[in-house]
Amino acid sequence: MSARSRVIIAVLWIFSLISIGVIASSAQARREPDAVISGSDIGFRPDGWRGKARTGTWVVRINGEWVDAVATMKTQPATTR
Repeated sequence: MSARSRVIIAVLWIFSLISIGVIASSAQARREPDAVISGSDIGFRPDGWRGKARTGTWVVRINGEWVDAVATMKTQPATTR
């Protein structure tokens, strides 16, 4: 195989990779920001379903932006005397 035919094959291969990349990126769905089911300052951001139950994340509104709520663990004595 001559050097010229190797260069032509390499250029065609690179062109095919670029064209497949463009097609694949245009086929991907654009995601909009997740909707929040909310009250005034607390909400629920749904992610999906587990059977008939809705799964998601609890969020709180801080300075107009929804932020994930994280539960804190508090220690309590097992018995009191």
